[in-house]
Amino acid sequence: MFILILKIIYKPIKCLKIKRKVVYISRQFNKETLDFKLIEEKMNELYPEVKNVVLAKRMEKGLVNNIKYFFHMIVQMYHIATSKVVIVDSYCIVLSVLKHKKQTKVIQIWHAISAIKKFGYQTIGKTTGADQQIADLMCMHKNYDYVLCASKITKNYFIEAFNTNEQNIKYLALPRIDYIKQRDEDKEKEIYDTYPELKKKINILYVPTFRKFRKVKINDVIQRIDTKKYNLIVKLHPLDKKNYKYLEKDGVIYDGKFNSYDLLKICDKVVTDYSSLAMEASVLKKPLYFYIYDWKIYKEDPGLNFNFKKEEIGKYATNSPVKLLRMLEREYDYNTLEKFSNRYISVDTRGCTEKIVQFVMELMNDEYEENIEKVHSESSKEELTV
Repeated sequence: MFILILKIIYKPIKCLKIKRKVVYISRQFNKETLDFKLIEEKMNELYPEVKNVVLAKRMEKGLVNNIKYFFHMIVQMYHIATSKVVIVDSYCIVLSVLKHKKQTKVIQIWHAISAIKKFGYQTIGKTTGADQQIADLMCMHKNYDYVLCASKITKNYFIEAFNTNEQNIKYLALPRIDYIKQRDEDKEKEIYDTYPELKKKINILYVPTFRKFRKVKINDVIQRIDTKKYNLIVKLHPLDKKNYKYLEKDGVIYDGKFNSYDLLKICDKVVTDYSSLAMEASVLKKPLYFYIYDWKIYKEDPGLNFNFKKEEIGKYATNSPVKLLRMLEREYDYNTLEKFSNRYISVDTRGCTEKIVQFVMELMNDEYEENIEKVHSESSKEELTV
């Protein structure tokens, strides 16, 4: 009934004319994401005649929030129906369950540059994944014309996760690569002004991935780490429950102000687990370590695309806090890090944002040229008739 209502509402909206417009849709956050922001800024710089509309809203629990989101979906319908290109970084109900105009092209950029952990159709039937019937009913990850991908290895994961095929894969890296490669002295100053202690010691950034039903295990590392030598910056996932309590200690910073990419620029070493931030860290050649204390659980649910035992970088993976701290003390093998980076981000990472913008404009202008040809064809027919 819900999908039927959406279809009934969408039918007259689809009659509206398509404009030279790009709409960006996300339900990851309630504000514009970094990738969207970078694309929009570059679009405005190079093609100011194209309109850009950002629709970022999380689907929160509760009746009132559901009602608000329903009206937000109607707004989504309007902009999808009147846009030539739609860019999405997560699952969107309206995009997937409704049938759209052939002229409208949908690009899934996803919110992670790779997929160490499984997601989407890879996790169907698992506790952290969707139910098969619900996935089918809600047409999960349908209607994408293109899926952006940074390497041939990641392509295989994305084909499975989005239940798509190779012809829909477009090899482009995310705009965030441009951002992390560019130094921002003002942002650095803001970080150091907020945390002046970061200027005094070696800074380790710990970015654990989200665990849907479990608390992140941090205290074992915090208890043992030498905070006379190190600062430990803990950057929890935005979805991590705020009521979880973690050990407080001098030299340990629980940051909630800055984004992970800005902290990545000023840190000396990076510790993560199954987060794709590992890929971004490798681009900046930051010594990378994997603290995978729960990998036996994680490889079963949601599952892992990444085999730490077979990957060369796996020598920097451990489930022991003691071994992790020992690794941090040893000389790092940057050659292994470079191989890892080149393996999972094999596309050209120069001007990532501009490459995406040019691809968007190719799709935009294809339709534009088709309309011009149609007008010329109709004009020629009229002349022949006369």
